[in-house]
Amino acid sequence: MIEDDLKHRIEGLKRISIVQSTLELLRAQLPKQLFYHGPSHTEDVLQEAVRFALIDKLPDRQIELLAIAAVCHDEGFVQSPVMNEPIGAARARERMTKAGGYSEEEIALVERMILDTALVDTGNGPRQIPSTDLSRYLLDADLSNFGRDDFFDKGELQRKELGVDQEIFRKNSFALLNNHRWLTKAAMTLRQKKKEHNIALLKSMVEGKKDSHALSFDRLGFLAKLPTLLNSSLDTQRVVKIALGELKARLNAKAATIFLLDEDGLTLSFWALQGAENQRLEGKKIPVNVGIVGWVIQNQEAIIIPDAASDPRFFSQIDKEGGFITRSMMCAPLSVREHSKLGAVQVLNKEDGEFTSDDLRFVIQFSHQVALAIENAQLYEAVTLRSQQLEMVDSRKSELMSLLAAEFRDPVTMIGDSAELLGSGALNDGLMVQRTCSMLSTGVRRLSKLIADFRNLSLATSLTLPVHKELCLVSSIIRNAMGGFQTVLMQRGISIVVECPEAVGAVEGDLNLLSIALSNLIANAIRFTPDNGNFVVKASRVDGFVSIEVIDHGVGMTTQAATKIFDGIQELPPITEIAASSFDFNSRGLGLGLPAVRTILRSHETSLEVRTRPDTGSTFSFSLPAA
Repeated sequence: MIEDDLKHRIEGLKRISIVQSTLELLRAQLPKQLFYHGPSHTEDVLQEAVRFALIDKLPDRQIELLAIAAVCHDEGFVQSPVMNEPIGAARARERMTKAGGYSEEEIALVERMILDTALVDTGNGPRQIPSTDLSRYLLDADLSNFGRDDFFDKGELQRKELGVDQEIFRKNSFALLNNHRWLTKAAMTLRQKKKEHNIALLKSMVEGKKDSHALSFDRLGFLAKLPTLLNSSLDTQRVVKIALGELKARLNAKAATIFLLDEDGLTLSFWALQGAENQRLEGKKIPVNVGIVGWVIQNQEAIIIPDAASDPRFFSQIDKEGGFITRSMMCAPLSVREHSKLGAVQVLNKEDGEFTSDDLRFVIQFSHQVALAIENAQLYEAVTLRSQQLEMVDSRKSELMSLLAAEFRDPVTMIGDSAELLGSGALNDGLMVQRTCSMLSTGVRRLSKLIADFRNLSLATSLTLPVHKELCLVSSIIRNAMGGFQTVLMQRGISIVVECPEAVGAVEGDLNLLSIALSNLIANAIRFTPDNGNFVVKASRVDGFVSIEVIDHGVGMTTQAATKIFDGIQELPPITEIAASSFDFNSRGLGLGLPAVRTILRSHETSLEVRTRPDTGSTFSFSLPAA
């Protein structure tokens, strides 16, 4: 009875315009190299989701929303195999909005279901975590083959799609399958018994392969000596480059590269290269969500790609810039502990055949040791830098406090004298009253600036910063940040151009701290924008992130000078050159605003980017995930 109803429901759902058009798009545009995540997988998920929903007797409207989420959940693969869930969610919103007849609550529910299909690292391994009751049906449908006869056939398609070694894939599949729990009563009833059978079969395969492969004596000897090499110098980059050259030689590869994640977690740097004819790539940055390397870091999977050009994840732009042709590659993540993602190691173009699973195991063992050396070096560098910072702060503390005390004296005196004059009743001349009020206002403004400097001092030297996250409209952050600058802007004839379309929406963060960070960037732009000039505060939304920029057309700076702007109190100029409460053009403050911004953004797991040129201006920007 259920199967007859299921067939009828599926036929009816496929006549809904969104479902029909999305399936047609997937058949036409999904890359042919997606052996697993092809149109047949989408139709399979649709059928299973509706089957579970019918068994558990969900309302018709919920089944319709579930069907839309099922057909849209892999649409992101048309554009990117790395960020497919957010892209698929965005496409679903576009389609439902255009079709009409769906409430904002229903559209958000479909978005949430699609985002929930992403695997999340947990203490017990990767899992899909539902955020809504309806998500449970989509997630069970997405992994329904765990409890079906076609589990191993589907698994082989996925392994082929990913390019992962069979033994490694089976071990990872066993961990995922063993950790999986059905979320709906229907899936538990229909699929649990077969899932237990599949677990038993997979376990026997994994254990049967145990210790069946061993590395060669030469490679084992190299790995045994590797820790000594990596610990032979404090110049970690130099010794890692040497080790990378040895790895490349033993694999008879054309080139090898180590990528490191930057502090913001959003970009990758070419940190060490061996063998590439063009070394211009060293130090180059690319977004973490592009390319096979980005996929490896996100999924923490080591892979072999026999034909890079035909893989939809391949980022060909780097070959064009480096003058290199990537034919085949291996890539393994650099990580020390779970959730500790440092980067990846990549080996390109084996010159005497194809990369093998033994080669990949060798690279994985190499990556474990290199990751440990890099993390130890990063920890040592961070501790050393922090110690130097604290020593510098302590040595200049009395000097700084003397400066602030002296700076407080003038505005306090101005406020006191003005208040006394106004309260005496002796001011009968309207012009004198106006001048006294102006003096009072100036004193308050300078006092407010000094209080902000004390706040920045606290933020810039803070080791930990409590963050109270909430949904914050980007327009509210900008509005809060601009408060208090009206007088100085009017006095100097500076105008601010604000570009913040309504579609930018919101981010998740601490509204007060983010407003302080942006306020400091605006204050910095005011200092270095000439009188009667202007600068731009711009917000935009791209690929699931909101970027906020402050773009000035002022004095700019050299690249060398830009590296020191976050040093704050360590680079404090002579006391006679500082006007802490001044916003005059090119005036020098305490230098604590930008270090405070960096601290706030770090607490939000992002960073401040600077683009600048002398006599041209500067752009300060940061990005946060869109809510």
